[in-house]
Amino acid sequence: MSKPLITAHSGCMDTRPNSVTSVMEGLNAGADVIEVDIRVTRDGKVVLHHDEEVRTNAEFKRLRDLTYVELKHIMKEGNIYLLDEVLPLIKERHRMINLDVKDLDVIDPLIQTVEKHKMRDSAIFSGCEKETAIYVKTFYSPYQVLLNANASHFLKGEEDYKAFVKKTIEDAIICSCCGINVNYQLCREDFIEPARLRGLPTSVWTVDELDMMNRFIEMDVHSITTNEVTTLVGLRNKRKG
Repeated sequence: MSKPLITAHSGCMDTRPNSVTSVMEGLNAGADVIEVDIRVTRDGKVVLHHDEEVRTNAEFKRLRDLTYVELKHIMKEGNIYLLDEVLPLIKERHRMINLDVKDLDVIDPLIQTVEKHKMRDSAIFSGCEKETAIYVKTFYSPYQVLLNANASHFLKGEEDYKAFVKKTIEDAIICSCCGINVNYQLCREDFIEPARLRGLPTSVWTVDELDMMNRFIEMDVHSITTNEVTTLVGLRNKRKG
């Protein structure tokens, strides 16, 4: 794979997020990694969904309190997909899947699903704060985890930024993470280089403007998450040529 790795954001190319269409658009556009948001139902079904709650006619309900059948009924106007439905698509193309973990409770059934499809080596966990990362690496050490850089560690001043970088790198090392995932607005050279020196590649999200794509390619980040996969693939190919 060429650098930077290109991660297709859920809902890339103006598709519905967390849908089979979104996954296929990312694959067909040439992404190296496909991102999906992960949650689990009350009966242990691993589904693709971003928000903690879903709306019924009268109220909001937590997804984790609903069975899969109940969730399907509520989401009748918009399909809800199982992780089981998209893993084979990614496996067939020999690509990676970025599993954006939205809840610690999802980890055990998520691992079971990935193992069922024999895709351990094709999966990487993101969205993980320190607690989640420690849990995964303690109980499922072969799995790769990106530490989610916590913006609350950075306030506004230059000294705050240095402390944010130091804290993020320390946490990633403590958690045995394979790298750091950071909002592009918080990513600078003085984040990337100290992390690189400690053996931690930096991935940035979500970069959709051409000038920012060029900027982060120049900064030699490991991966860029984008909705505009075709644009970033074309830019990477042009720079390679």
